[in-house]
Amino acid sequence: MTTCNEAIEQLHEFLDNELDDGNHSTIKQHIEMCHKCCEKFEFEQNLKKIIKNKTFLHKTPQPLLQSIASQLADLEEERSQPEQIVLEPKVRHHTGIFGFFTLRPAFVTMAILLPITITCLAVYLVFLRPTGFSPIVQVAAERHDSFVNDNMRLDLVSSDRNEISRHFKNLQRSNLAINVPECNGRDTKLLGCKDSSFAGKRSAYVGLSGNHNKISLEMVNGSDMNLNKLNHEIFKGKSYHFGKYKGYNVVLWRQGKTLYSMTSTMNRRDLMRVASESIR
Repeated sequence: MTTCNEAIEQLHEFLDNELDDGNHSTIKQHIEMCHKCCEKFEFEQNLKKIIKNKTFLHKTPQPLLQSIASQLADLEEERSQPEQIVLEPKVRHHTGIFGFFTLRPAFVTMAILLPITITCLAVYLVFLRPTGFSPIVQVAAERHDSFVNDNMRLDLVSSDRNEISRHFKNLQRSNLAINVPECNGRDTKLLGCKDSSFAGKRSAYVGLSGNHNKISLEMVNGSDMNLNKLNHEIFKGKSYHFGKYKGYNVVLWRQGKTLYSMTSTMNRRDLMRVASESIR
């Protein structure tokens, strides 16, 4: 079985289709099964496409390249001739920008690479630089990552909604409404629950599965939690805030003083649909 390190070492050969059929199939299968390697693959693939598209827009003018090549050829020819001792050496004067480049070959390389470097930097700043996100999104995503990788121990493993509700009975307070999802044969299924903490507050965590994905639902008193850094969208008449971290989509919404967060690799719209259908 291919390891993550082996897959990453051959990632560029995989992207350039330079692997034989056997290795190409093995790496492809690993990327499809490994979330972290898939995220790395998508980043490298998008970066390669963006740089390719952008560099086409910033080509060095052909006449300039031809002139530089001609000047370099002349200089090389002069240097290849035997050195002669003369009383009054003939000095060849170069004028203009071409003469400047001829006397300083390093600047030729800089003139060619500088536009490419500036373009790549602009692409990173505009398209690839991570945008600001709320720490709440990071906490929810990291919690879900533990759940997905089986590093979280649930207090109760059950698909019975009433049993999970009884488990959380000791958390019932006026400022926290614990609403266990109503699955009832829908696409989602209850897996279990856990007493937890979210952003320093006691919370109720419920693990679910749906659409062949694991889903994390967490409920906490969020009356004083600031979601202003997050984008928001109205879905079926309700306002949802959302963010993304480590490849996981996080959707948050309020009901009274209770803040709900739902996290999964599902796309944002499907996640909001599950939230609207499961939590009443």
